[in-house]
Amino acid sequence: MIGLLRLVAEPLARLLLAHLDRRVEARSEAARLSADLAAEAIRGELAARAEARAVLLAEQGHFFTAARLGRLLFVLPLGLWWTAVIADSIFGFTWDVAALPAPLDDWAGGILVSLFLVDGLQGAVRATRAGKGPGGGGR
Repeated sequence: MIGLLRLVAEPLARLLLAHLDRRVEARSEAARLSADLAAEAIRGELAARAEARAVLLAEQGHFFTAARLGRLLFVLPLGLWWTAVIADSIFGFTWDVAALPAPLDDWAGGILVSLFLVDGLQGAVRATRAGKGPGGGGR
C-alpha cells in the first residue's frame, strides 16, 4: 500500500513543484518587466527635462523667445482691450467698447493672474535662490 501511495504521490508532488516553480518564474519575469518599464519611463522623463532645460538655456539672453512671443500673442490684444475699456471709462469717450465673450473673459483673468502672480513669484524664487533677493545677502 505504501509503495502504491509512493508511486502516485511522487509524480504528483513533482508536477506540483514544477508548477509552483513556473509560477514563481512568471512572477519574477513580470516584476522584472515592470521594473524595466518604470526605469524606461524615468529615463524618458529625464530626457524630456534635459531637452526643456536646453531650450531654456538656448533662449536665455534673447528678447524674442518662443515663450515671450506666445505670451505677446495673448497679452497684447488683451492689453489693448483693457486700455480701451479704461480710457473709455475714465475719459468718457464714445467708443462703446464691447465686453469679451463668456470664455474669453475667464481666460483673460487667468492670463492676468499668470503674468503678475505666477511669473512674479517665479522671479522672486529665482532671485532668492541666486542670493539676490531679500535676506539673500547679495553674494
